[in-house]
Amino acid sequence: MPRPIRIPTLLLAAAAILTPTAIAQSLRLDFQDGIGAWSTVLDGVMGGLSTGKVSQPQPGVLRFTGELSLENNGGFSQMRTAVREGACAGARGFVLEVKGDGRTYTFDVRASNARMMAGSFQQKFDTVAGEWTRIELPLDGFRLYSFGRELRDAAPLDAAKVESVGVTLADKKAGAFALDVRSIATYGATAAAGSDDDGLAAVAGRAGLKKLLACVGASGLALPEGPVTILAPTDAAFDALPAGVVESLLRPENKAKLRTILMQHVAEGRLSSAELLNQRSLSTLAGQQLAVDFARQQVGGASFVATDVPFDGGLVHVIDKVLLPESRSIVELAVASDQLKTLVTAVKAAGLVDQLGAENGPWTVFAPVDSAFAKLPKATLEQLLQPANRAALAGILGLHVVPGRIAARELLQKQKLTTLTGAPIAARLVAGKLTIGGAGLVATDVQAGNGVIHLIDTVITESLGGAASGANARARSGNGANEGDVLPGLRAIYELAVDRGVPLFNRGEVEGCAAVYEVAVQSALRLTRGRVQPELLTELENAARKAATIEDARARAWAYRRAMDEAYQAAERLVEARARNGKQ
Repeated sequence: MPRPIRIPTLLLAAAAILTPTAIAQSLRLDFQDGIGAWSTVLDGVMGGLSTGKVSQPQPGVLRFTGELSLENNGGFSQMRTAVREGACAGARGFVLEVKGDGRTYTFDVRASNARMMAGSFQQKFDTVAGEWTRIELPLDGFRLYSFGRELRDAAPLDAAKVESVGVTLADKKAGAFALDVRSIATYGATAAAGSDDDGLAAVAGRAGLKKLLACVGASGLALPEGPVTILAPTDAAFDALPAGVVESLLRPENKAKLRTILMQHVAEGRLSSAELLNQRSLSTLAGQQLAVDFARQQVGGASFVATDVPFDGGLVHVIDKVLLPESRSIVELAVASDQLKTLVTAVKAAGLVDQLGAENGPWTVFAPVDSAFAKLPKATLEQLLQPANRAALAGILGLHVVPGRIAARELLQKQKLTTLTGAPIAARLVAGKLTIGGAGLVATDVQAGNGVIHLIDTVITESLGGAASGANARARSGNGANEGDVLPGLRAIYELAVDRGVPLFNRGEVEGCAAVYEVAVQSALRLTRGRVQPELLTELENAARKAATIEDARARAWAYRRAMDEAYQAAERLVEARARNGKQ
C-alpha cells in the first residue's frame, strides 16, 4: 500500500533538471472556506455501534474523529462529500495531506459508471501518528469493492466519472480515532485552456522542487496573467532556514504570510538571467525590491543554480536561497537604525507612530538621518519637539511621507510626488545626483513590511511651490492674487486626508486619524500663508490651535475635520467671488 511521504522532504538534488512531469490539479479541497457538505456514514445502518463526526478545529483543516466498535458485526466509520462530475477528468491520481494517529485508512471514490449497493473504488493508506504526511494514490491502484469484497472483473476507475470522495476507517481495531485532513486534490490532469497547468505549482513539480511545491499547495497562490519570472529556491535552500520555519509556514493560520513569501520570488515580465542581472533591482509581486549584484551574479543575495528555463508562463531561474521579505514596519526599522534616532524622536513627538505602523501603508518615507537634523539650528529643533509645536512638526514630517511604495529608480520618472500633507515635492537631478525636495539621497530602497525607506541628508521644510518668504510673500498677501491657485492644493490635501483618515477612524484608531487630520490642517496653513486674505488664515490658525488643546482623540479628530471643511469651503467662496468680480 502507498507509504506516507513526510512534509516537507528532500526528494531530489538542488540542481535537478526540469522534467516533463506536471502536477496540475483539477480538483482541490483545502477547507479554507469551511468543511462544506461532508457527511458521515456509520455501521449503524447494519446494527453496528461505531461513531464518527466531521469538524473544523481551525481554518484549513478538516477533522474526522470517532470511535470504532466491533460489536454487533460493526466496524466501520466513513466521511464523504460529493464532487462535480468531470472535476477529476484526466487525473492520474489523488494526493492527500493528512495528520493521523498511526492507523490505516481507506480512500473511497464513487463513480457514476459503477453505482452499486455499498460499492466504491478503494485504496488503503497508512498514517504517521502526529505528523503531517503527503499521500499519493495513483488511479491504477484503486479496486472496486462491494460489501467489503473486491469485484475481480470490474472496469478500472474512470476519473471523469468520479462523483464523490471519502475516507473510511475499517481496520478491525476497536477504539478512538482521529484524522486531520489539510487538502484532497487530483494530480497529473491535462489542464484545459486557462487552467493553472503552468502555474507556480506545476513549475515546482516539473523542477522536482518538492518543498517549494508543498509551500505553493499550502498557500493556494495563483500566478497573474501575463508572463512572469520565477525565482525558484531548491529544497536545500528551504533546509537552510532555521529549524521549524517551513513547518510553521505550512500551517493554515500562516497562509497569508506564506503567500507573501512566495510572491517575493515572482516578478512580472519574462526576464532572462542577462536581463535580470542588468538591472539595479527587481520588483517582486510582494511589492518589495530585490537588490541585483551583477559582479556576484546574485539577486536578493541568492546565487543561480540553473537559469533561463522556459515554461508557457515565462522563465524560471533556480536559486540557492529562500528570499524572505522584510516583515518589520517602517517604525520598527527606524527604531532599530543607528542613523534615525532624531527622526524617531520627532515621529513620536508628532504623534505619527500609528500612521507609519504596520497596520497602515504602504508608504514611501524619505528619512532624514541624524546629521540632517543637526543642520537645523539647535533652537529650532528643540522648539519643534515641544508639545505646543506638535502640529508644526507634523506638518514638516508629512513632507517626508508619500503614499505608495516607490523605488528609487522610479523617482525621476514621477518627478513630482504628492506627500502625506497633499503638498508636492520634486525629484530632480542636481549636478548629476538625484535629490528629493532638495535633499540628497544617502541610501535607497530600504524595504519595510509596509513600505520603503530612502535615507536623505537634509530635512525637507518646503514643498514644491510652497509658502514664499520675505517681500514676495507680503506682496502677494496684500491683494490675494493667488487665491485661485490655492483651491486645487486644498482640494488635494482635503481628499487625501479624508481618504487616509476615515478608515482609521472607522477601525477605532482615532489617535491615528487625528494625527492625519492635524498634518492636513498644518499643510493647508503652509499652502495658504501669504496667498489668501489674512482673515481666512487667522480663522484656520485659530481652529487648529483650539483643536490641538483637545485631549480626547475622537473629539480632536472631529475638530480638525471641521477646520478642514471650513477652510476648503471658504477657499471655494473666495474663488467664486473673484470669478464674479472678474465678469463685472
